[in-house]
Parts: sequence; structure tokens; C-alpha cells
Amino acid sequence: MINLDQAVEAIVCNLGLDPGEIEQRRAFLEIGESDIALVRQLHACLQPLQAGLSAALTRHLLNFEPLRQCLNDPLVVQNLQVAQTIYFDLLTAGEYGPEYVKSRMQVGIVAHRVRLEPKWTIGAYRKYLAELIPVLFGQGLDPAALQATCAALLKIACLDLTFAVDTYLAEERREILAIKNYAEQIVAGMPSGLMIVDAKLGVRSMNPAMRAFFELAASADSAADDPEPGLIGPLAELTACADLVTAVAHVLETGVDRRNLLLALPTADGGVRHIEFTISASLLKEQGVVLLMAQEVTDALHSQEELRHFRMALDSSIDAVYLIDYAHMRFIDANETALATLGYSRAELAHMGPQDLKPDEGELRRIHRRFEKVIQSDHKTGILRTTHRRKDGTRLPVEVYLRAFQSEGRQLLVAVARDITDRLKTEADLRKSEQSFRVAFNQAAVGLAHVAPDGRWLMVNQKLCEILGYTQEELLARNYKDLTHPEDLLVGLELERRMRNQEMNEASHEKRYLHKNGRYVWVNLTSSVVRDENGKPRYYSSVVEDISRRKQMEGELLHMANYDVLTSLPNRALLLDRLSQAIAFANRSGDRVAVLLIDLDRFKNVNDSLGHDIGDKLITGIARKLLAQVREVDTVARLGGDEFVILLPNVVHEDAVAMLAQQVLESLSQPMIIQGHELYPAGSIGISLFPKDGSDGQTLIKNADTAMYRAKEAGRNNFQFYAHAMNARALDRLKLEGGLRHALLRDEFVLHYQPQMDIASGAIVGVEALLRWQPPRQEMIFPGDFIPIAEETGLIVPIGEWVLRTACAQHTAWEKAALFPPIKMAVNLSARQFKQQDIVKMVSRALQETGCDPSSLELEITESIVMENPEAAAATLQQLADMGVCLSIDDFGTGYSSLSYLKRFPIHTLKIDRSFVRDIDSDADDAAIAKAVIALAHSMKLKVIAEGVETVEQLEFLRQQACDQMQGYYLSRPLAAPQLETLLRDYRPPAGVK
Repeated sequence: MINLDQAVEAIVCNLGLDPGEIEQRRAFLEIGESDIALVRQLHACLQPLQAGLSAALTRHLLNFEPLRQCLNDPLVVQNLQVAQTIYFDLLTAGEYGPEYVKSRMQVGIVAHRVRLEPKWTIGAYRKYLAELIPVLFGQGLDPAALQATCAALLKIACLDLTFAVDTYLAEERREILAIKNYAEQIVAGMPSGLMIVDAKLGVRSMNPAMRAFFELAASADSAADDPEPGLIGPLAELTACADLVTAVAHVLETGVDRRNLLLALPTADGGVRHIEFTISASLLKEQGVVLLMAQEVTDALHSQEELRHFRMALDSSIDAVYLIDYAHMRFIDANETALATLGYSRAELAHMGPQDLKPDEGELRRIHRRFEKVIQSDHKTGILRTTHRRKDGTRLPVEVYLRAFQSEGRQLLVAVARDITDRLKTEADLRKSEQSFRVAFNQAAVGLAHVAPDGRWLMVNQKLCEILGYTQEELLARNYKDLTHPEDLLVGLELERRMRNQEMNEASHEKRYLHKNGRYVWVNLTSSVVRDENGKPRYYSSVVEDISRRKQMEGELLHMANYDVLTSLPNRALLLDRLSQAIAFANRSGDRVAVLLIDLDRFKNVNDSLGHDIGDKLITGIARKLLAQVREVDTVARLGGDEFVILLPNVVHEDAVAMLAQQVLESLSQPMIIQGHELYPAGSIGISLFPKDGSDGQTLIKNADTAMYRAKEAGRNNFQFYAHAMNARALDRLKLEGGLRHALLRDEFVLHYQPQMDIASGAIVGVEALLRWQPPRQEMIFPGDFIPIAEETGLIVPIGEWVLRTACAQHTAWEKAALFPPIKMAVNLSARQFKQQDIVKMVSRALQETGCDPSSLELEITESIVMENPEAAAATLQQLADMGVCLSIDDFGTGYSSLSYLKRFPIHTLKIDRSFVRDIDSDADDAAIAKAVIALAHSMKLKVIAEGVETVEQLEFLRQQACDQMQGYYLSRPLAAPQLETLLRDYRPPAGVK
């Protein structure tokens, strides 16, 4: 490593830091004599303070881990404080000539050697100036003098920074070029011929130069059908040189390298080519091969054609290239780019030297110093920025790469000069733009931030710090996800994903951030993504607006508008809103909605006898009782006075509503102690159901009110449905449940089978097993009447196992009889079975005991079942699929399916619900849904079967959309096993099947 003074001299030479350059830098920074005078005046008063300023700076440096590692020795820290005191004392001494510049450049060199990056140097200057400003304010200067002194001090500090940073960068370039030159020297010193030979004397690879030595064709690689790929051929056959084969074999055997093996190889024209070989086993000893390196030592001249090609390549370079004779300081040659750039002819340039391209006088000596430094360097290379003067007198800023070499006893240099006009302009524009950006960024009236793709804050302004209560350092050390409310995180991540995938360029949403004091702050966040040249996100630019006050007011107004003041229950307005939502959902799902209107019996007597205060406490107590009886999805509202409403969405059966009404009455009848008075409240309940008793919320409430008055007329403390038939049906349900508990033991269940047809061929490819209940001496009961009861009571589990076992046994019997082509048996699984029973073991047991082939069984599961717990459902379905059982999603489209989960389920078929098929040929919405489901299924390599097909028009529509299969009354109603067998034996495709 060269010493510090030599390094400074070299960089001064490279950067051209002569008095003219120094003066130019001073002029650019507008450093005048008045500035120097002001600084000198400041010098005396600062001298006593320099030690304290240096101590403050040292403490600041030691706050950062990278610097603490460099300054871990107390003696080094002490010396550093002394050096800083001297250094900053010189800053205001007023002498800024060449020796001052060299002292500053030593700082840059030392910084580079200890790997102290420019950011720390700049930060140190900033800290020093920050500590100095309060001192200046304490000098009693008038504002004008204070401003002028600060400006002068800033100019001198900027001059210092330019020298230190330029020196650091110059040292960095010198080190990079040294490494680059080292690699080039290694490559340049390698022999031109290379060959790798394996332990069997087979040639594994050789470069073009080695091929040329043995006059082998360039295409002498192994054939595609070679039994040993990668083998070019035996060394003995490729080279036809026995001495070389013997030498290689000896190296392989002994492991001792063979060097300087000189062999004469005949050429095709009868001549002789002398090649020197080096055979090494040690370089590649881990691979069991030897490396042959060959160099031709026959004296030969490059052909004129090679020179022409070299000249063409040289002239096609976008950079100017010069060949310079150092002794005479003259151009020997230059490429076409150099001539075009400078405007000189080749003849004119031949009488010129590098000094003639410099716009300033006295350049020859400086150029000699720079060239001498390159020549004497270890790597014979150098790089510098300078200015060339064209023939027309204009100036051209260039970056010159120099390389020195000896040729025929002459010292030559190759100079490659690149025009950096655009680069300098871009750098200047970038500095100006960045300065403007930082001012606007920090003074913005809203929170601003740059956020990394992994969630780290990269930049934050002061306003954002005020909103969240953290300092800039604290925020930059955190991830925005750590401060985001958990309920808002998923929305933010989804918007981020869509921006990252270029689905949207900007996103805005409201969210909550955790303030430093522990409370959450509502903000409106608007983000856009900034991408790199490859389109990948670099960071997200975010605008954060504090909307906490607005949110608070909105919440208060919303609560006042939607909730009862006394009980905090939803009022009529909120009830009607939730009721309309429940009705809309029920329209899609086919469920019912129940409205229970509750009126307290004889409540007026309480108010009249005990007072309104006790009446209000009774009302709040009744509200708590009602809330204790309902689910989270239900709504308890107060209409006013002593009237309450319970809204029940997703009602499947009326008897569940009756049971809840009875529970409410029992709860209300429990005594309440209020201010020493024991009260026994009671109520009358009227019930209305959507869609039977009304299609809108107002109608349902009105009809529930009518039913409530019927309950009062019936003696109070009871409930009444709006339709009297429902009361009777509630009793019938109890009877039905009792009979259902014995139906399985009495063998009252039967299976009917509905055929499924392949639309393209018209062939029947499967049947769906459908459960029927046939009590003795009664009409057959269909699933819609008893399956819900079986689900609620848990009887569906043994019934479902009976259905699966019976269907598998029937399929095995059909297979053995071979009366018709093989078909698939589809069996439905209930929600209770899927969630509570070990369904995998049950299916496996049924298949084994009945002898049914798993591939002949298709299990149908509704999409609502699998989406309740997608992770567990996926695991269960995978086990069933591994058994060979086919899986089908039934009633697809009536629930909610996440496509990301649906893709993970090992299903084979989607069934379009009959509700979409019913009006498929007349309702555009149903047709669009059916098309979308078919397209989605086919894109996921799934089959589609449409159920409920009843007309030829529906069948034709499904065929046009390439639907795979269908079932419905158009093909056949569900049939008992004997009737189905007859159908299958005599089957002919129905009309409309081509």
C-alpha cells in the first residue's frame, strides 16, 4: 500500500487539483474574500470551543454500531478528538491553498482505508455545523452578519466535503480498477489451448484453440445418441499423437504434473506446428480428470485479414480509442469514433498529442504525471475525468480509462474516452430534484412515507411522526405491519398484492395505526407503487391523513342514528337495514328469515304504579335477557316503549323459531328484583317468516305485530305464527322426529336412483342415490321434509352410513349381474357427517364390506360444508381422493367458495345447482352464471354436471357451453332399483341428444 503522501499526490494528479481547479471550485461555491474574512473573524472565538465541539461530535459518532466497531479503542477515540479539534480549527483559519487541500484529501484516503463511507463523513460535517450554529447565535451578531457568517462557514464546509468525497471515490475507483486489471492479467496469461481428459483417456472438452492445434472440426462433439453423453472421443483418436497420450496417461497414473512438454504436430499442408503442453492433475484432482494447457510457440504473424477484423471492431466501438507513444507524447493511432468526436482527420491527429486536446495551458506536465502514475502502478491502469477540446473549440467532458504496456521496446498507452455529457447533466438534475423533493417532503401538511416491499419504513416526514407519536428514528426501525390494527391488516395486504401484480396503480383505504401512547389512530392511507427498470416494486409511496376526529364524530352520529338511547340496542332504522340485508341474502341462499315481535304484558301497570325509573330499569333488564337467548348473527332491537324485535337470519325450519320463542318466554318469566321490588314480567310474541309472510321488512314487522296481538288474545304469555298452519306444523314436526328415530331400525328407508347422462354421447354414465322414507301404510316422505330434522338431531350420521353402504352394495350387485354398461354411483354426504364422523374410515369400511370399487363411487359435498373450515376439509378430501374415490362439489354457486381453496381441493366434478338451470334459457343472469361455472371448471380440469334439466332447450344450451353431464326429469325421475335396471337395459338417448 502506498503511503499517505504518495496517495494524496496521485489523487491530486488524477483529479487535476491544481491551483486553477481549486480556484474554480471556490468560485463555484462562491467563496470570496469577504467569506474568508468572516471565517477568520470567527476563528479566534471558536478556538476555545473546538475541544467541546469535537467531544460532541465524537459522542455522536459512537451512537452508531458501525462506527463503534471502528472506534473501539479508547486511545483511538482520544486521538480522534485531538485530530478533530485540529481539523476543524483549520476549517476557519482562512488558508485554503494547495496544502490545505492535501490535508483534506488525506481525510478521504484514511476514510477509504478504514471503510468509513462518505455518508458518515457527511453526517459528521452536519453534526459539527449543527453544534456550531448555537455558538454563532451567541456571538451577538446582527441578523445580516449572522446570515453572512453562516453562509461563509457552509461554503467552506462544502469545499471540504468535495475534497474528502472526491478522494474517497477516487480511491474506490482505483481499487476497483486494480481488481479488474488483476483478473484481466490472469486471463491474459493463460495458455491459449485448453483440454480436459478423464481417467479413461477420453476427451471431455476442448476450446476452439485446442481444436485448431489438432485440426479438428468445430462440430466434433459427441453425438446425441452417444451412450456416454459429454464425451467428445478418445484422446488417441482425436490427436493421433502417441507421445501426448503417453504423457497424459503417466500424469493420471502418478498424479505428478508434467510441464513444458514440447511436441511437433504435423499440419494438413505438410508443415509442422510446435506446441508446448502443460498437463496438470492437481488443478482438477477433485474431479478425477487432468487439464491440458497448450500454447503455440511457432513464430507467426497475424494475417492482414485478422488486422482488418480488429480494425473493424475498434472502429465500431462507441467510445473514442487512442494509442499514445509516451516518450514522444504523440498519438500513434485512433479509431473512427475518436476522429468523429474530435473533428480531426487521421493525418491531423498523427501530429498531435494528448496535451493538444486540453483546453487549458500548461497541461503537458500534468499529463506526464498522470501517465507516469499509470505506468508505475502495479496494474498499469488508471481512470480519470477530464475535458477534451474539439477542433471547433467546443469542450467535451470525458471519462478516460488508461492502460500502459510495452511493445517493441516502446512505452505505449491505450486511452478509451467516453462522452459523459449526458451523465453529468443527469447527475446535476438528480441532485437538484432530490433537494426539492426533500424540502417538499418534510414540509408537507400530511403524513408522507416511503415503504419497502417487506413493510419497513424507508422515509417518513415530520407530520407522520406527529400523527403516530414516534420519532423518525423509531419509525424507521419499525415495520408498518407492527403498528397496523389486526382487523385492517388483511385489507392492506390484499391492496398491496394487487398493486404489486399491476392490477391497480394506486389504492386508498381507511385503517388504524397504533399510536405510541397505546391508542389507535384512524388515518386515510393512499399508496402508489414505484417500480425499478425491471418492473419490480422498489417501494410504496404513501400519503397518510389523520381522520381520527372525523371517525369519532361519525361513530357518535352513527350510534345516535341507529341505536336506542336507553338499552343501546339497534333501533327501528338499523333493524330495517339488517332485515333488508337478511332478506337479500335469503333470496340468494333459499333460506328463511324470522321476525319475532315481543310486547311485554301489562308493562303500563309498572310505569303507573312504580314509576318510569323502575320501568326503564325493567326495560334494560329485559334487553339483557333477550340478548342472552340469541346467536351472534341474530339481532335484538327495541322499537320503542315495551316492544322488542328479534331478527333471525338463515332460518332453515320454522320449528327452530318456535323453540327460540318458547325459550324467550321462559327467560322473561324469571323474576327480577329492581329497587327492592320483585317483578314477574311476561310477554306475548308474534312471529312472521320471509318469504311466506312478506317480501320486505315493513311487511314482516307489521305481520309479526298482527300475530303478537293474536297471542295476547289467546291469553298472553305465548307466541303465535302469523300463519296458523305453522303452529300446527310445529306439532307435526315433533311427531315426525319421533317416527324418524325408529325408521332406521324398522327398515323404512329406501333408495331411488336418478340417472346421469353424458351430454356429448347421450350415454348414461352414472346414477345419484336419493333417500326416501316409506312409513308403513303412509305416503312416502321426501328428503326435504325429514332431512333437516335428521341433521339437527344427529340421526343423519347413522342414516347417511346406511345410504352409503346400501348404494355401494347395489352397485356391486349391478356390476356382478353385468346387465348394462358400468356406471358410477353418486352419494351425498351431509354436513353433520362431514364434520362429526370419521368420514374416511366410514367410507373405507363401506367399500371393503360391500366389495365396491372406489373408482365407481362419487361422493357429493356442498360447497358451504367445505368452506366452513377449508384447511380441515382439504385434508379430509385428500384422504378420500387417495383412496380412489371421486369427489364432487354439489349445488355449486349457491354458497361462497374461495377459488384459492377450491383449487387446492382434490375434486373432480362441479354440479351446477338446479336454481341456475331452471331459467337458463330465459334468464340472462342464470345463463351467465352457468357459463362462468362451466368455464371455471374446465379451466381447472374439472367435469361439470347440471342438475334439474327438464326441457330440450335447457339441454341444448348446456351442450353449446360444452357442459359434460346432466340429470333431471327430462332424462328421468329418480327410480327404484328394479325400474332403473329396466331403464338402463332398454335405454335410448332422449330427443335432442345428437
